[in-house]
Amino acid sequence: MPGNKFSFGSTSRMKEVPTGEHAELTFSGKMQVVDTDWGEKCSFKITLFYHPSYESIPKEGLETVWESKSSCATQLMSAASEGLPDLTKALKEKWKLIRTPEGTYFLEQL
Repeated sequence: MPGNKFSFGSTSRMKEVPTGEHAELTFSGKMQVVDTDWGEKCSFKITLFYHPSYESIPKEGLETVWESKSSCATQLMSAASEGLPDLTKALKEKWKLIRTPEGTYFLEQL
């Protein structure tokens, strides 16, 4: 089977946003519900442009996956599954993922 290549390892997952901070990202691919050691989570392929827990992120962004049980992730997954044309277009824009001082997540389009 010449030409076949193998790779091993796990997908890069975004670090948790510290409370009172935010991250900036675009949605760049598959959205799905995944089963983890901590139960089901919404999983989004993203390009990360800013995150306070990363020392440096390339100008073109960092490909990673955001997994969350948060209500904003669940709401986004539900809305995206409806196939709304305006949302599909908006998901290609930059978004701000905010973690409030209380620890809850809020997602807003920039």
